[in-house]
Amino acid sequence: MSDDGRHDLAALSDPEWPVIESVAEYDTDWFTGGYDLVEQPDGSEKRYYWAELPPAAVIVAVTDGELLFVEQYRPTIRETQYELPAGIVEPDESFTEAAARELQEEVGFDPSETELLQEFWCSTGLLRHRRGIVLATELTPAERTLDSNEFLVPKSVPVEDALSVARAQPTNDATLEGVLLAKENGVL
Repeated sequence: MSDDGRHDLAALSDPEWPVIESVAEYDTDWFTGGYDLVEQPDGSEKRYYWAELPPAAVIVAVTDGELLFVEQYRPTIRETQYELPAGIVEPDESFTEAAARELQEEVGFDPSETELLQEFWCSTGLLRHRRGIVLATELTPAERTLDSNEFLVPKSVPVEDALSVARAQPTNDATLEGVLLAKENGVL
C-alpha cells in the first residue's frame, strides 16, 4: 500500500490476455468510457467495457467520540443519504493530502493526522477506479469551501452508532467500506 500520489491509471498492469484494441468512446472532464477488445484464453475475442474515473479519497474523520458524515442528495439514485466525506484525488496529491483538503472543504475541519487505511480497485467488472480510505484525527475547525456543485450538510454521530448509521438505507459502498475498515482497525 502506497500513498505517494502516484495513482495514474496509465500504470495498469500488463495484460495477461492480449488486448487487440483499446477504444475510448466517451470522454468528459469527469470520466472516460470505452472498451478493450481482448483475446480470451480460448482464442475468441470479446469487448470488455469500462468507465475510467479519477482516484478518490474517502475520509473516516473522528473527533470527540463522533464520526463525521455528510448528508447528500445523489441525483444518480434519486436519494439522500448519510455518507463519509469523500472527493477526487488531484494529479499531484496523495490519498492523505486529498482527504485533508476534502475534509476541510466539505465539513470544515483540518486534520493534524491522516493515515491511509486501505487503497483498492472498485467495481472491477466495469470501473477503472482506485479508492483510498483515510483516517483523519486531531481535527481543528476550519472554514468550509464547498465546490459549486456540492450541497452537503455536515452531520456527526457517536462512534458507537456509526456502523448502524452507515448500514441504514439508502447507503453506498464507500461509506460501508470506510466504516468497516475503521471498525476493523479499532477506530470505532
